[in-house]
Amino acid sequence: MAKQKPITPPVPLDTWYRDVKTVEELRALLASETFRKAAATLKELAGPSYNTLQDAESNAMRHAWYAGYRDALNDLYKLSNTPTKNQPNEIVNEWTHIE
Repeated sequence: MAKQKPITPPVPLDTWYRDVKTVEELRALLASETFRKAAATLKELAGPSYNTLQDAESNAMRHAWYAGYRDALNDLYKLSNTPTKNQPNEIVNEWTHIE
């Protein structure tokens, strides 16, 4: 059996952005045709449709899933672009209302 690479725990955002190689690898991954097809497929499947509009509970659930996919994918793109010093960290600021 092949030895598995140890799992890296989440790192603070400033540490993430200092690792230029990782940021560039993520950017290349997100630019790949396979990833773009997968993201488009997930967004299409999760999106609301005419049939889900007939049931308010189902429609709300579909919108929640769709919003989750869009937020996660958008945050991945944000991680692939190092912010400038004057640019606020949108990933962190977007979720501060939960705390």
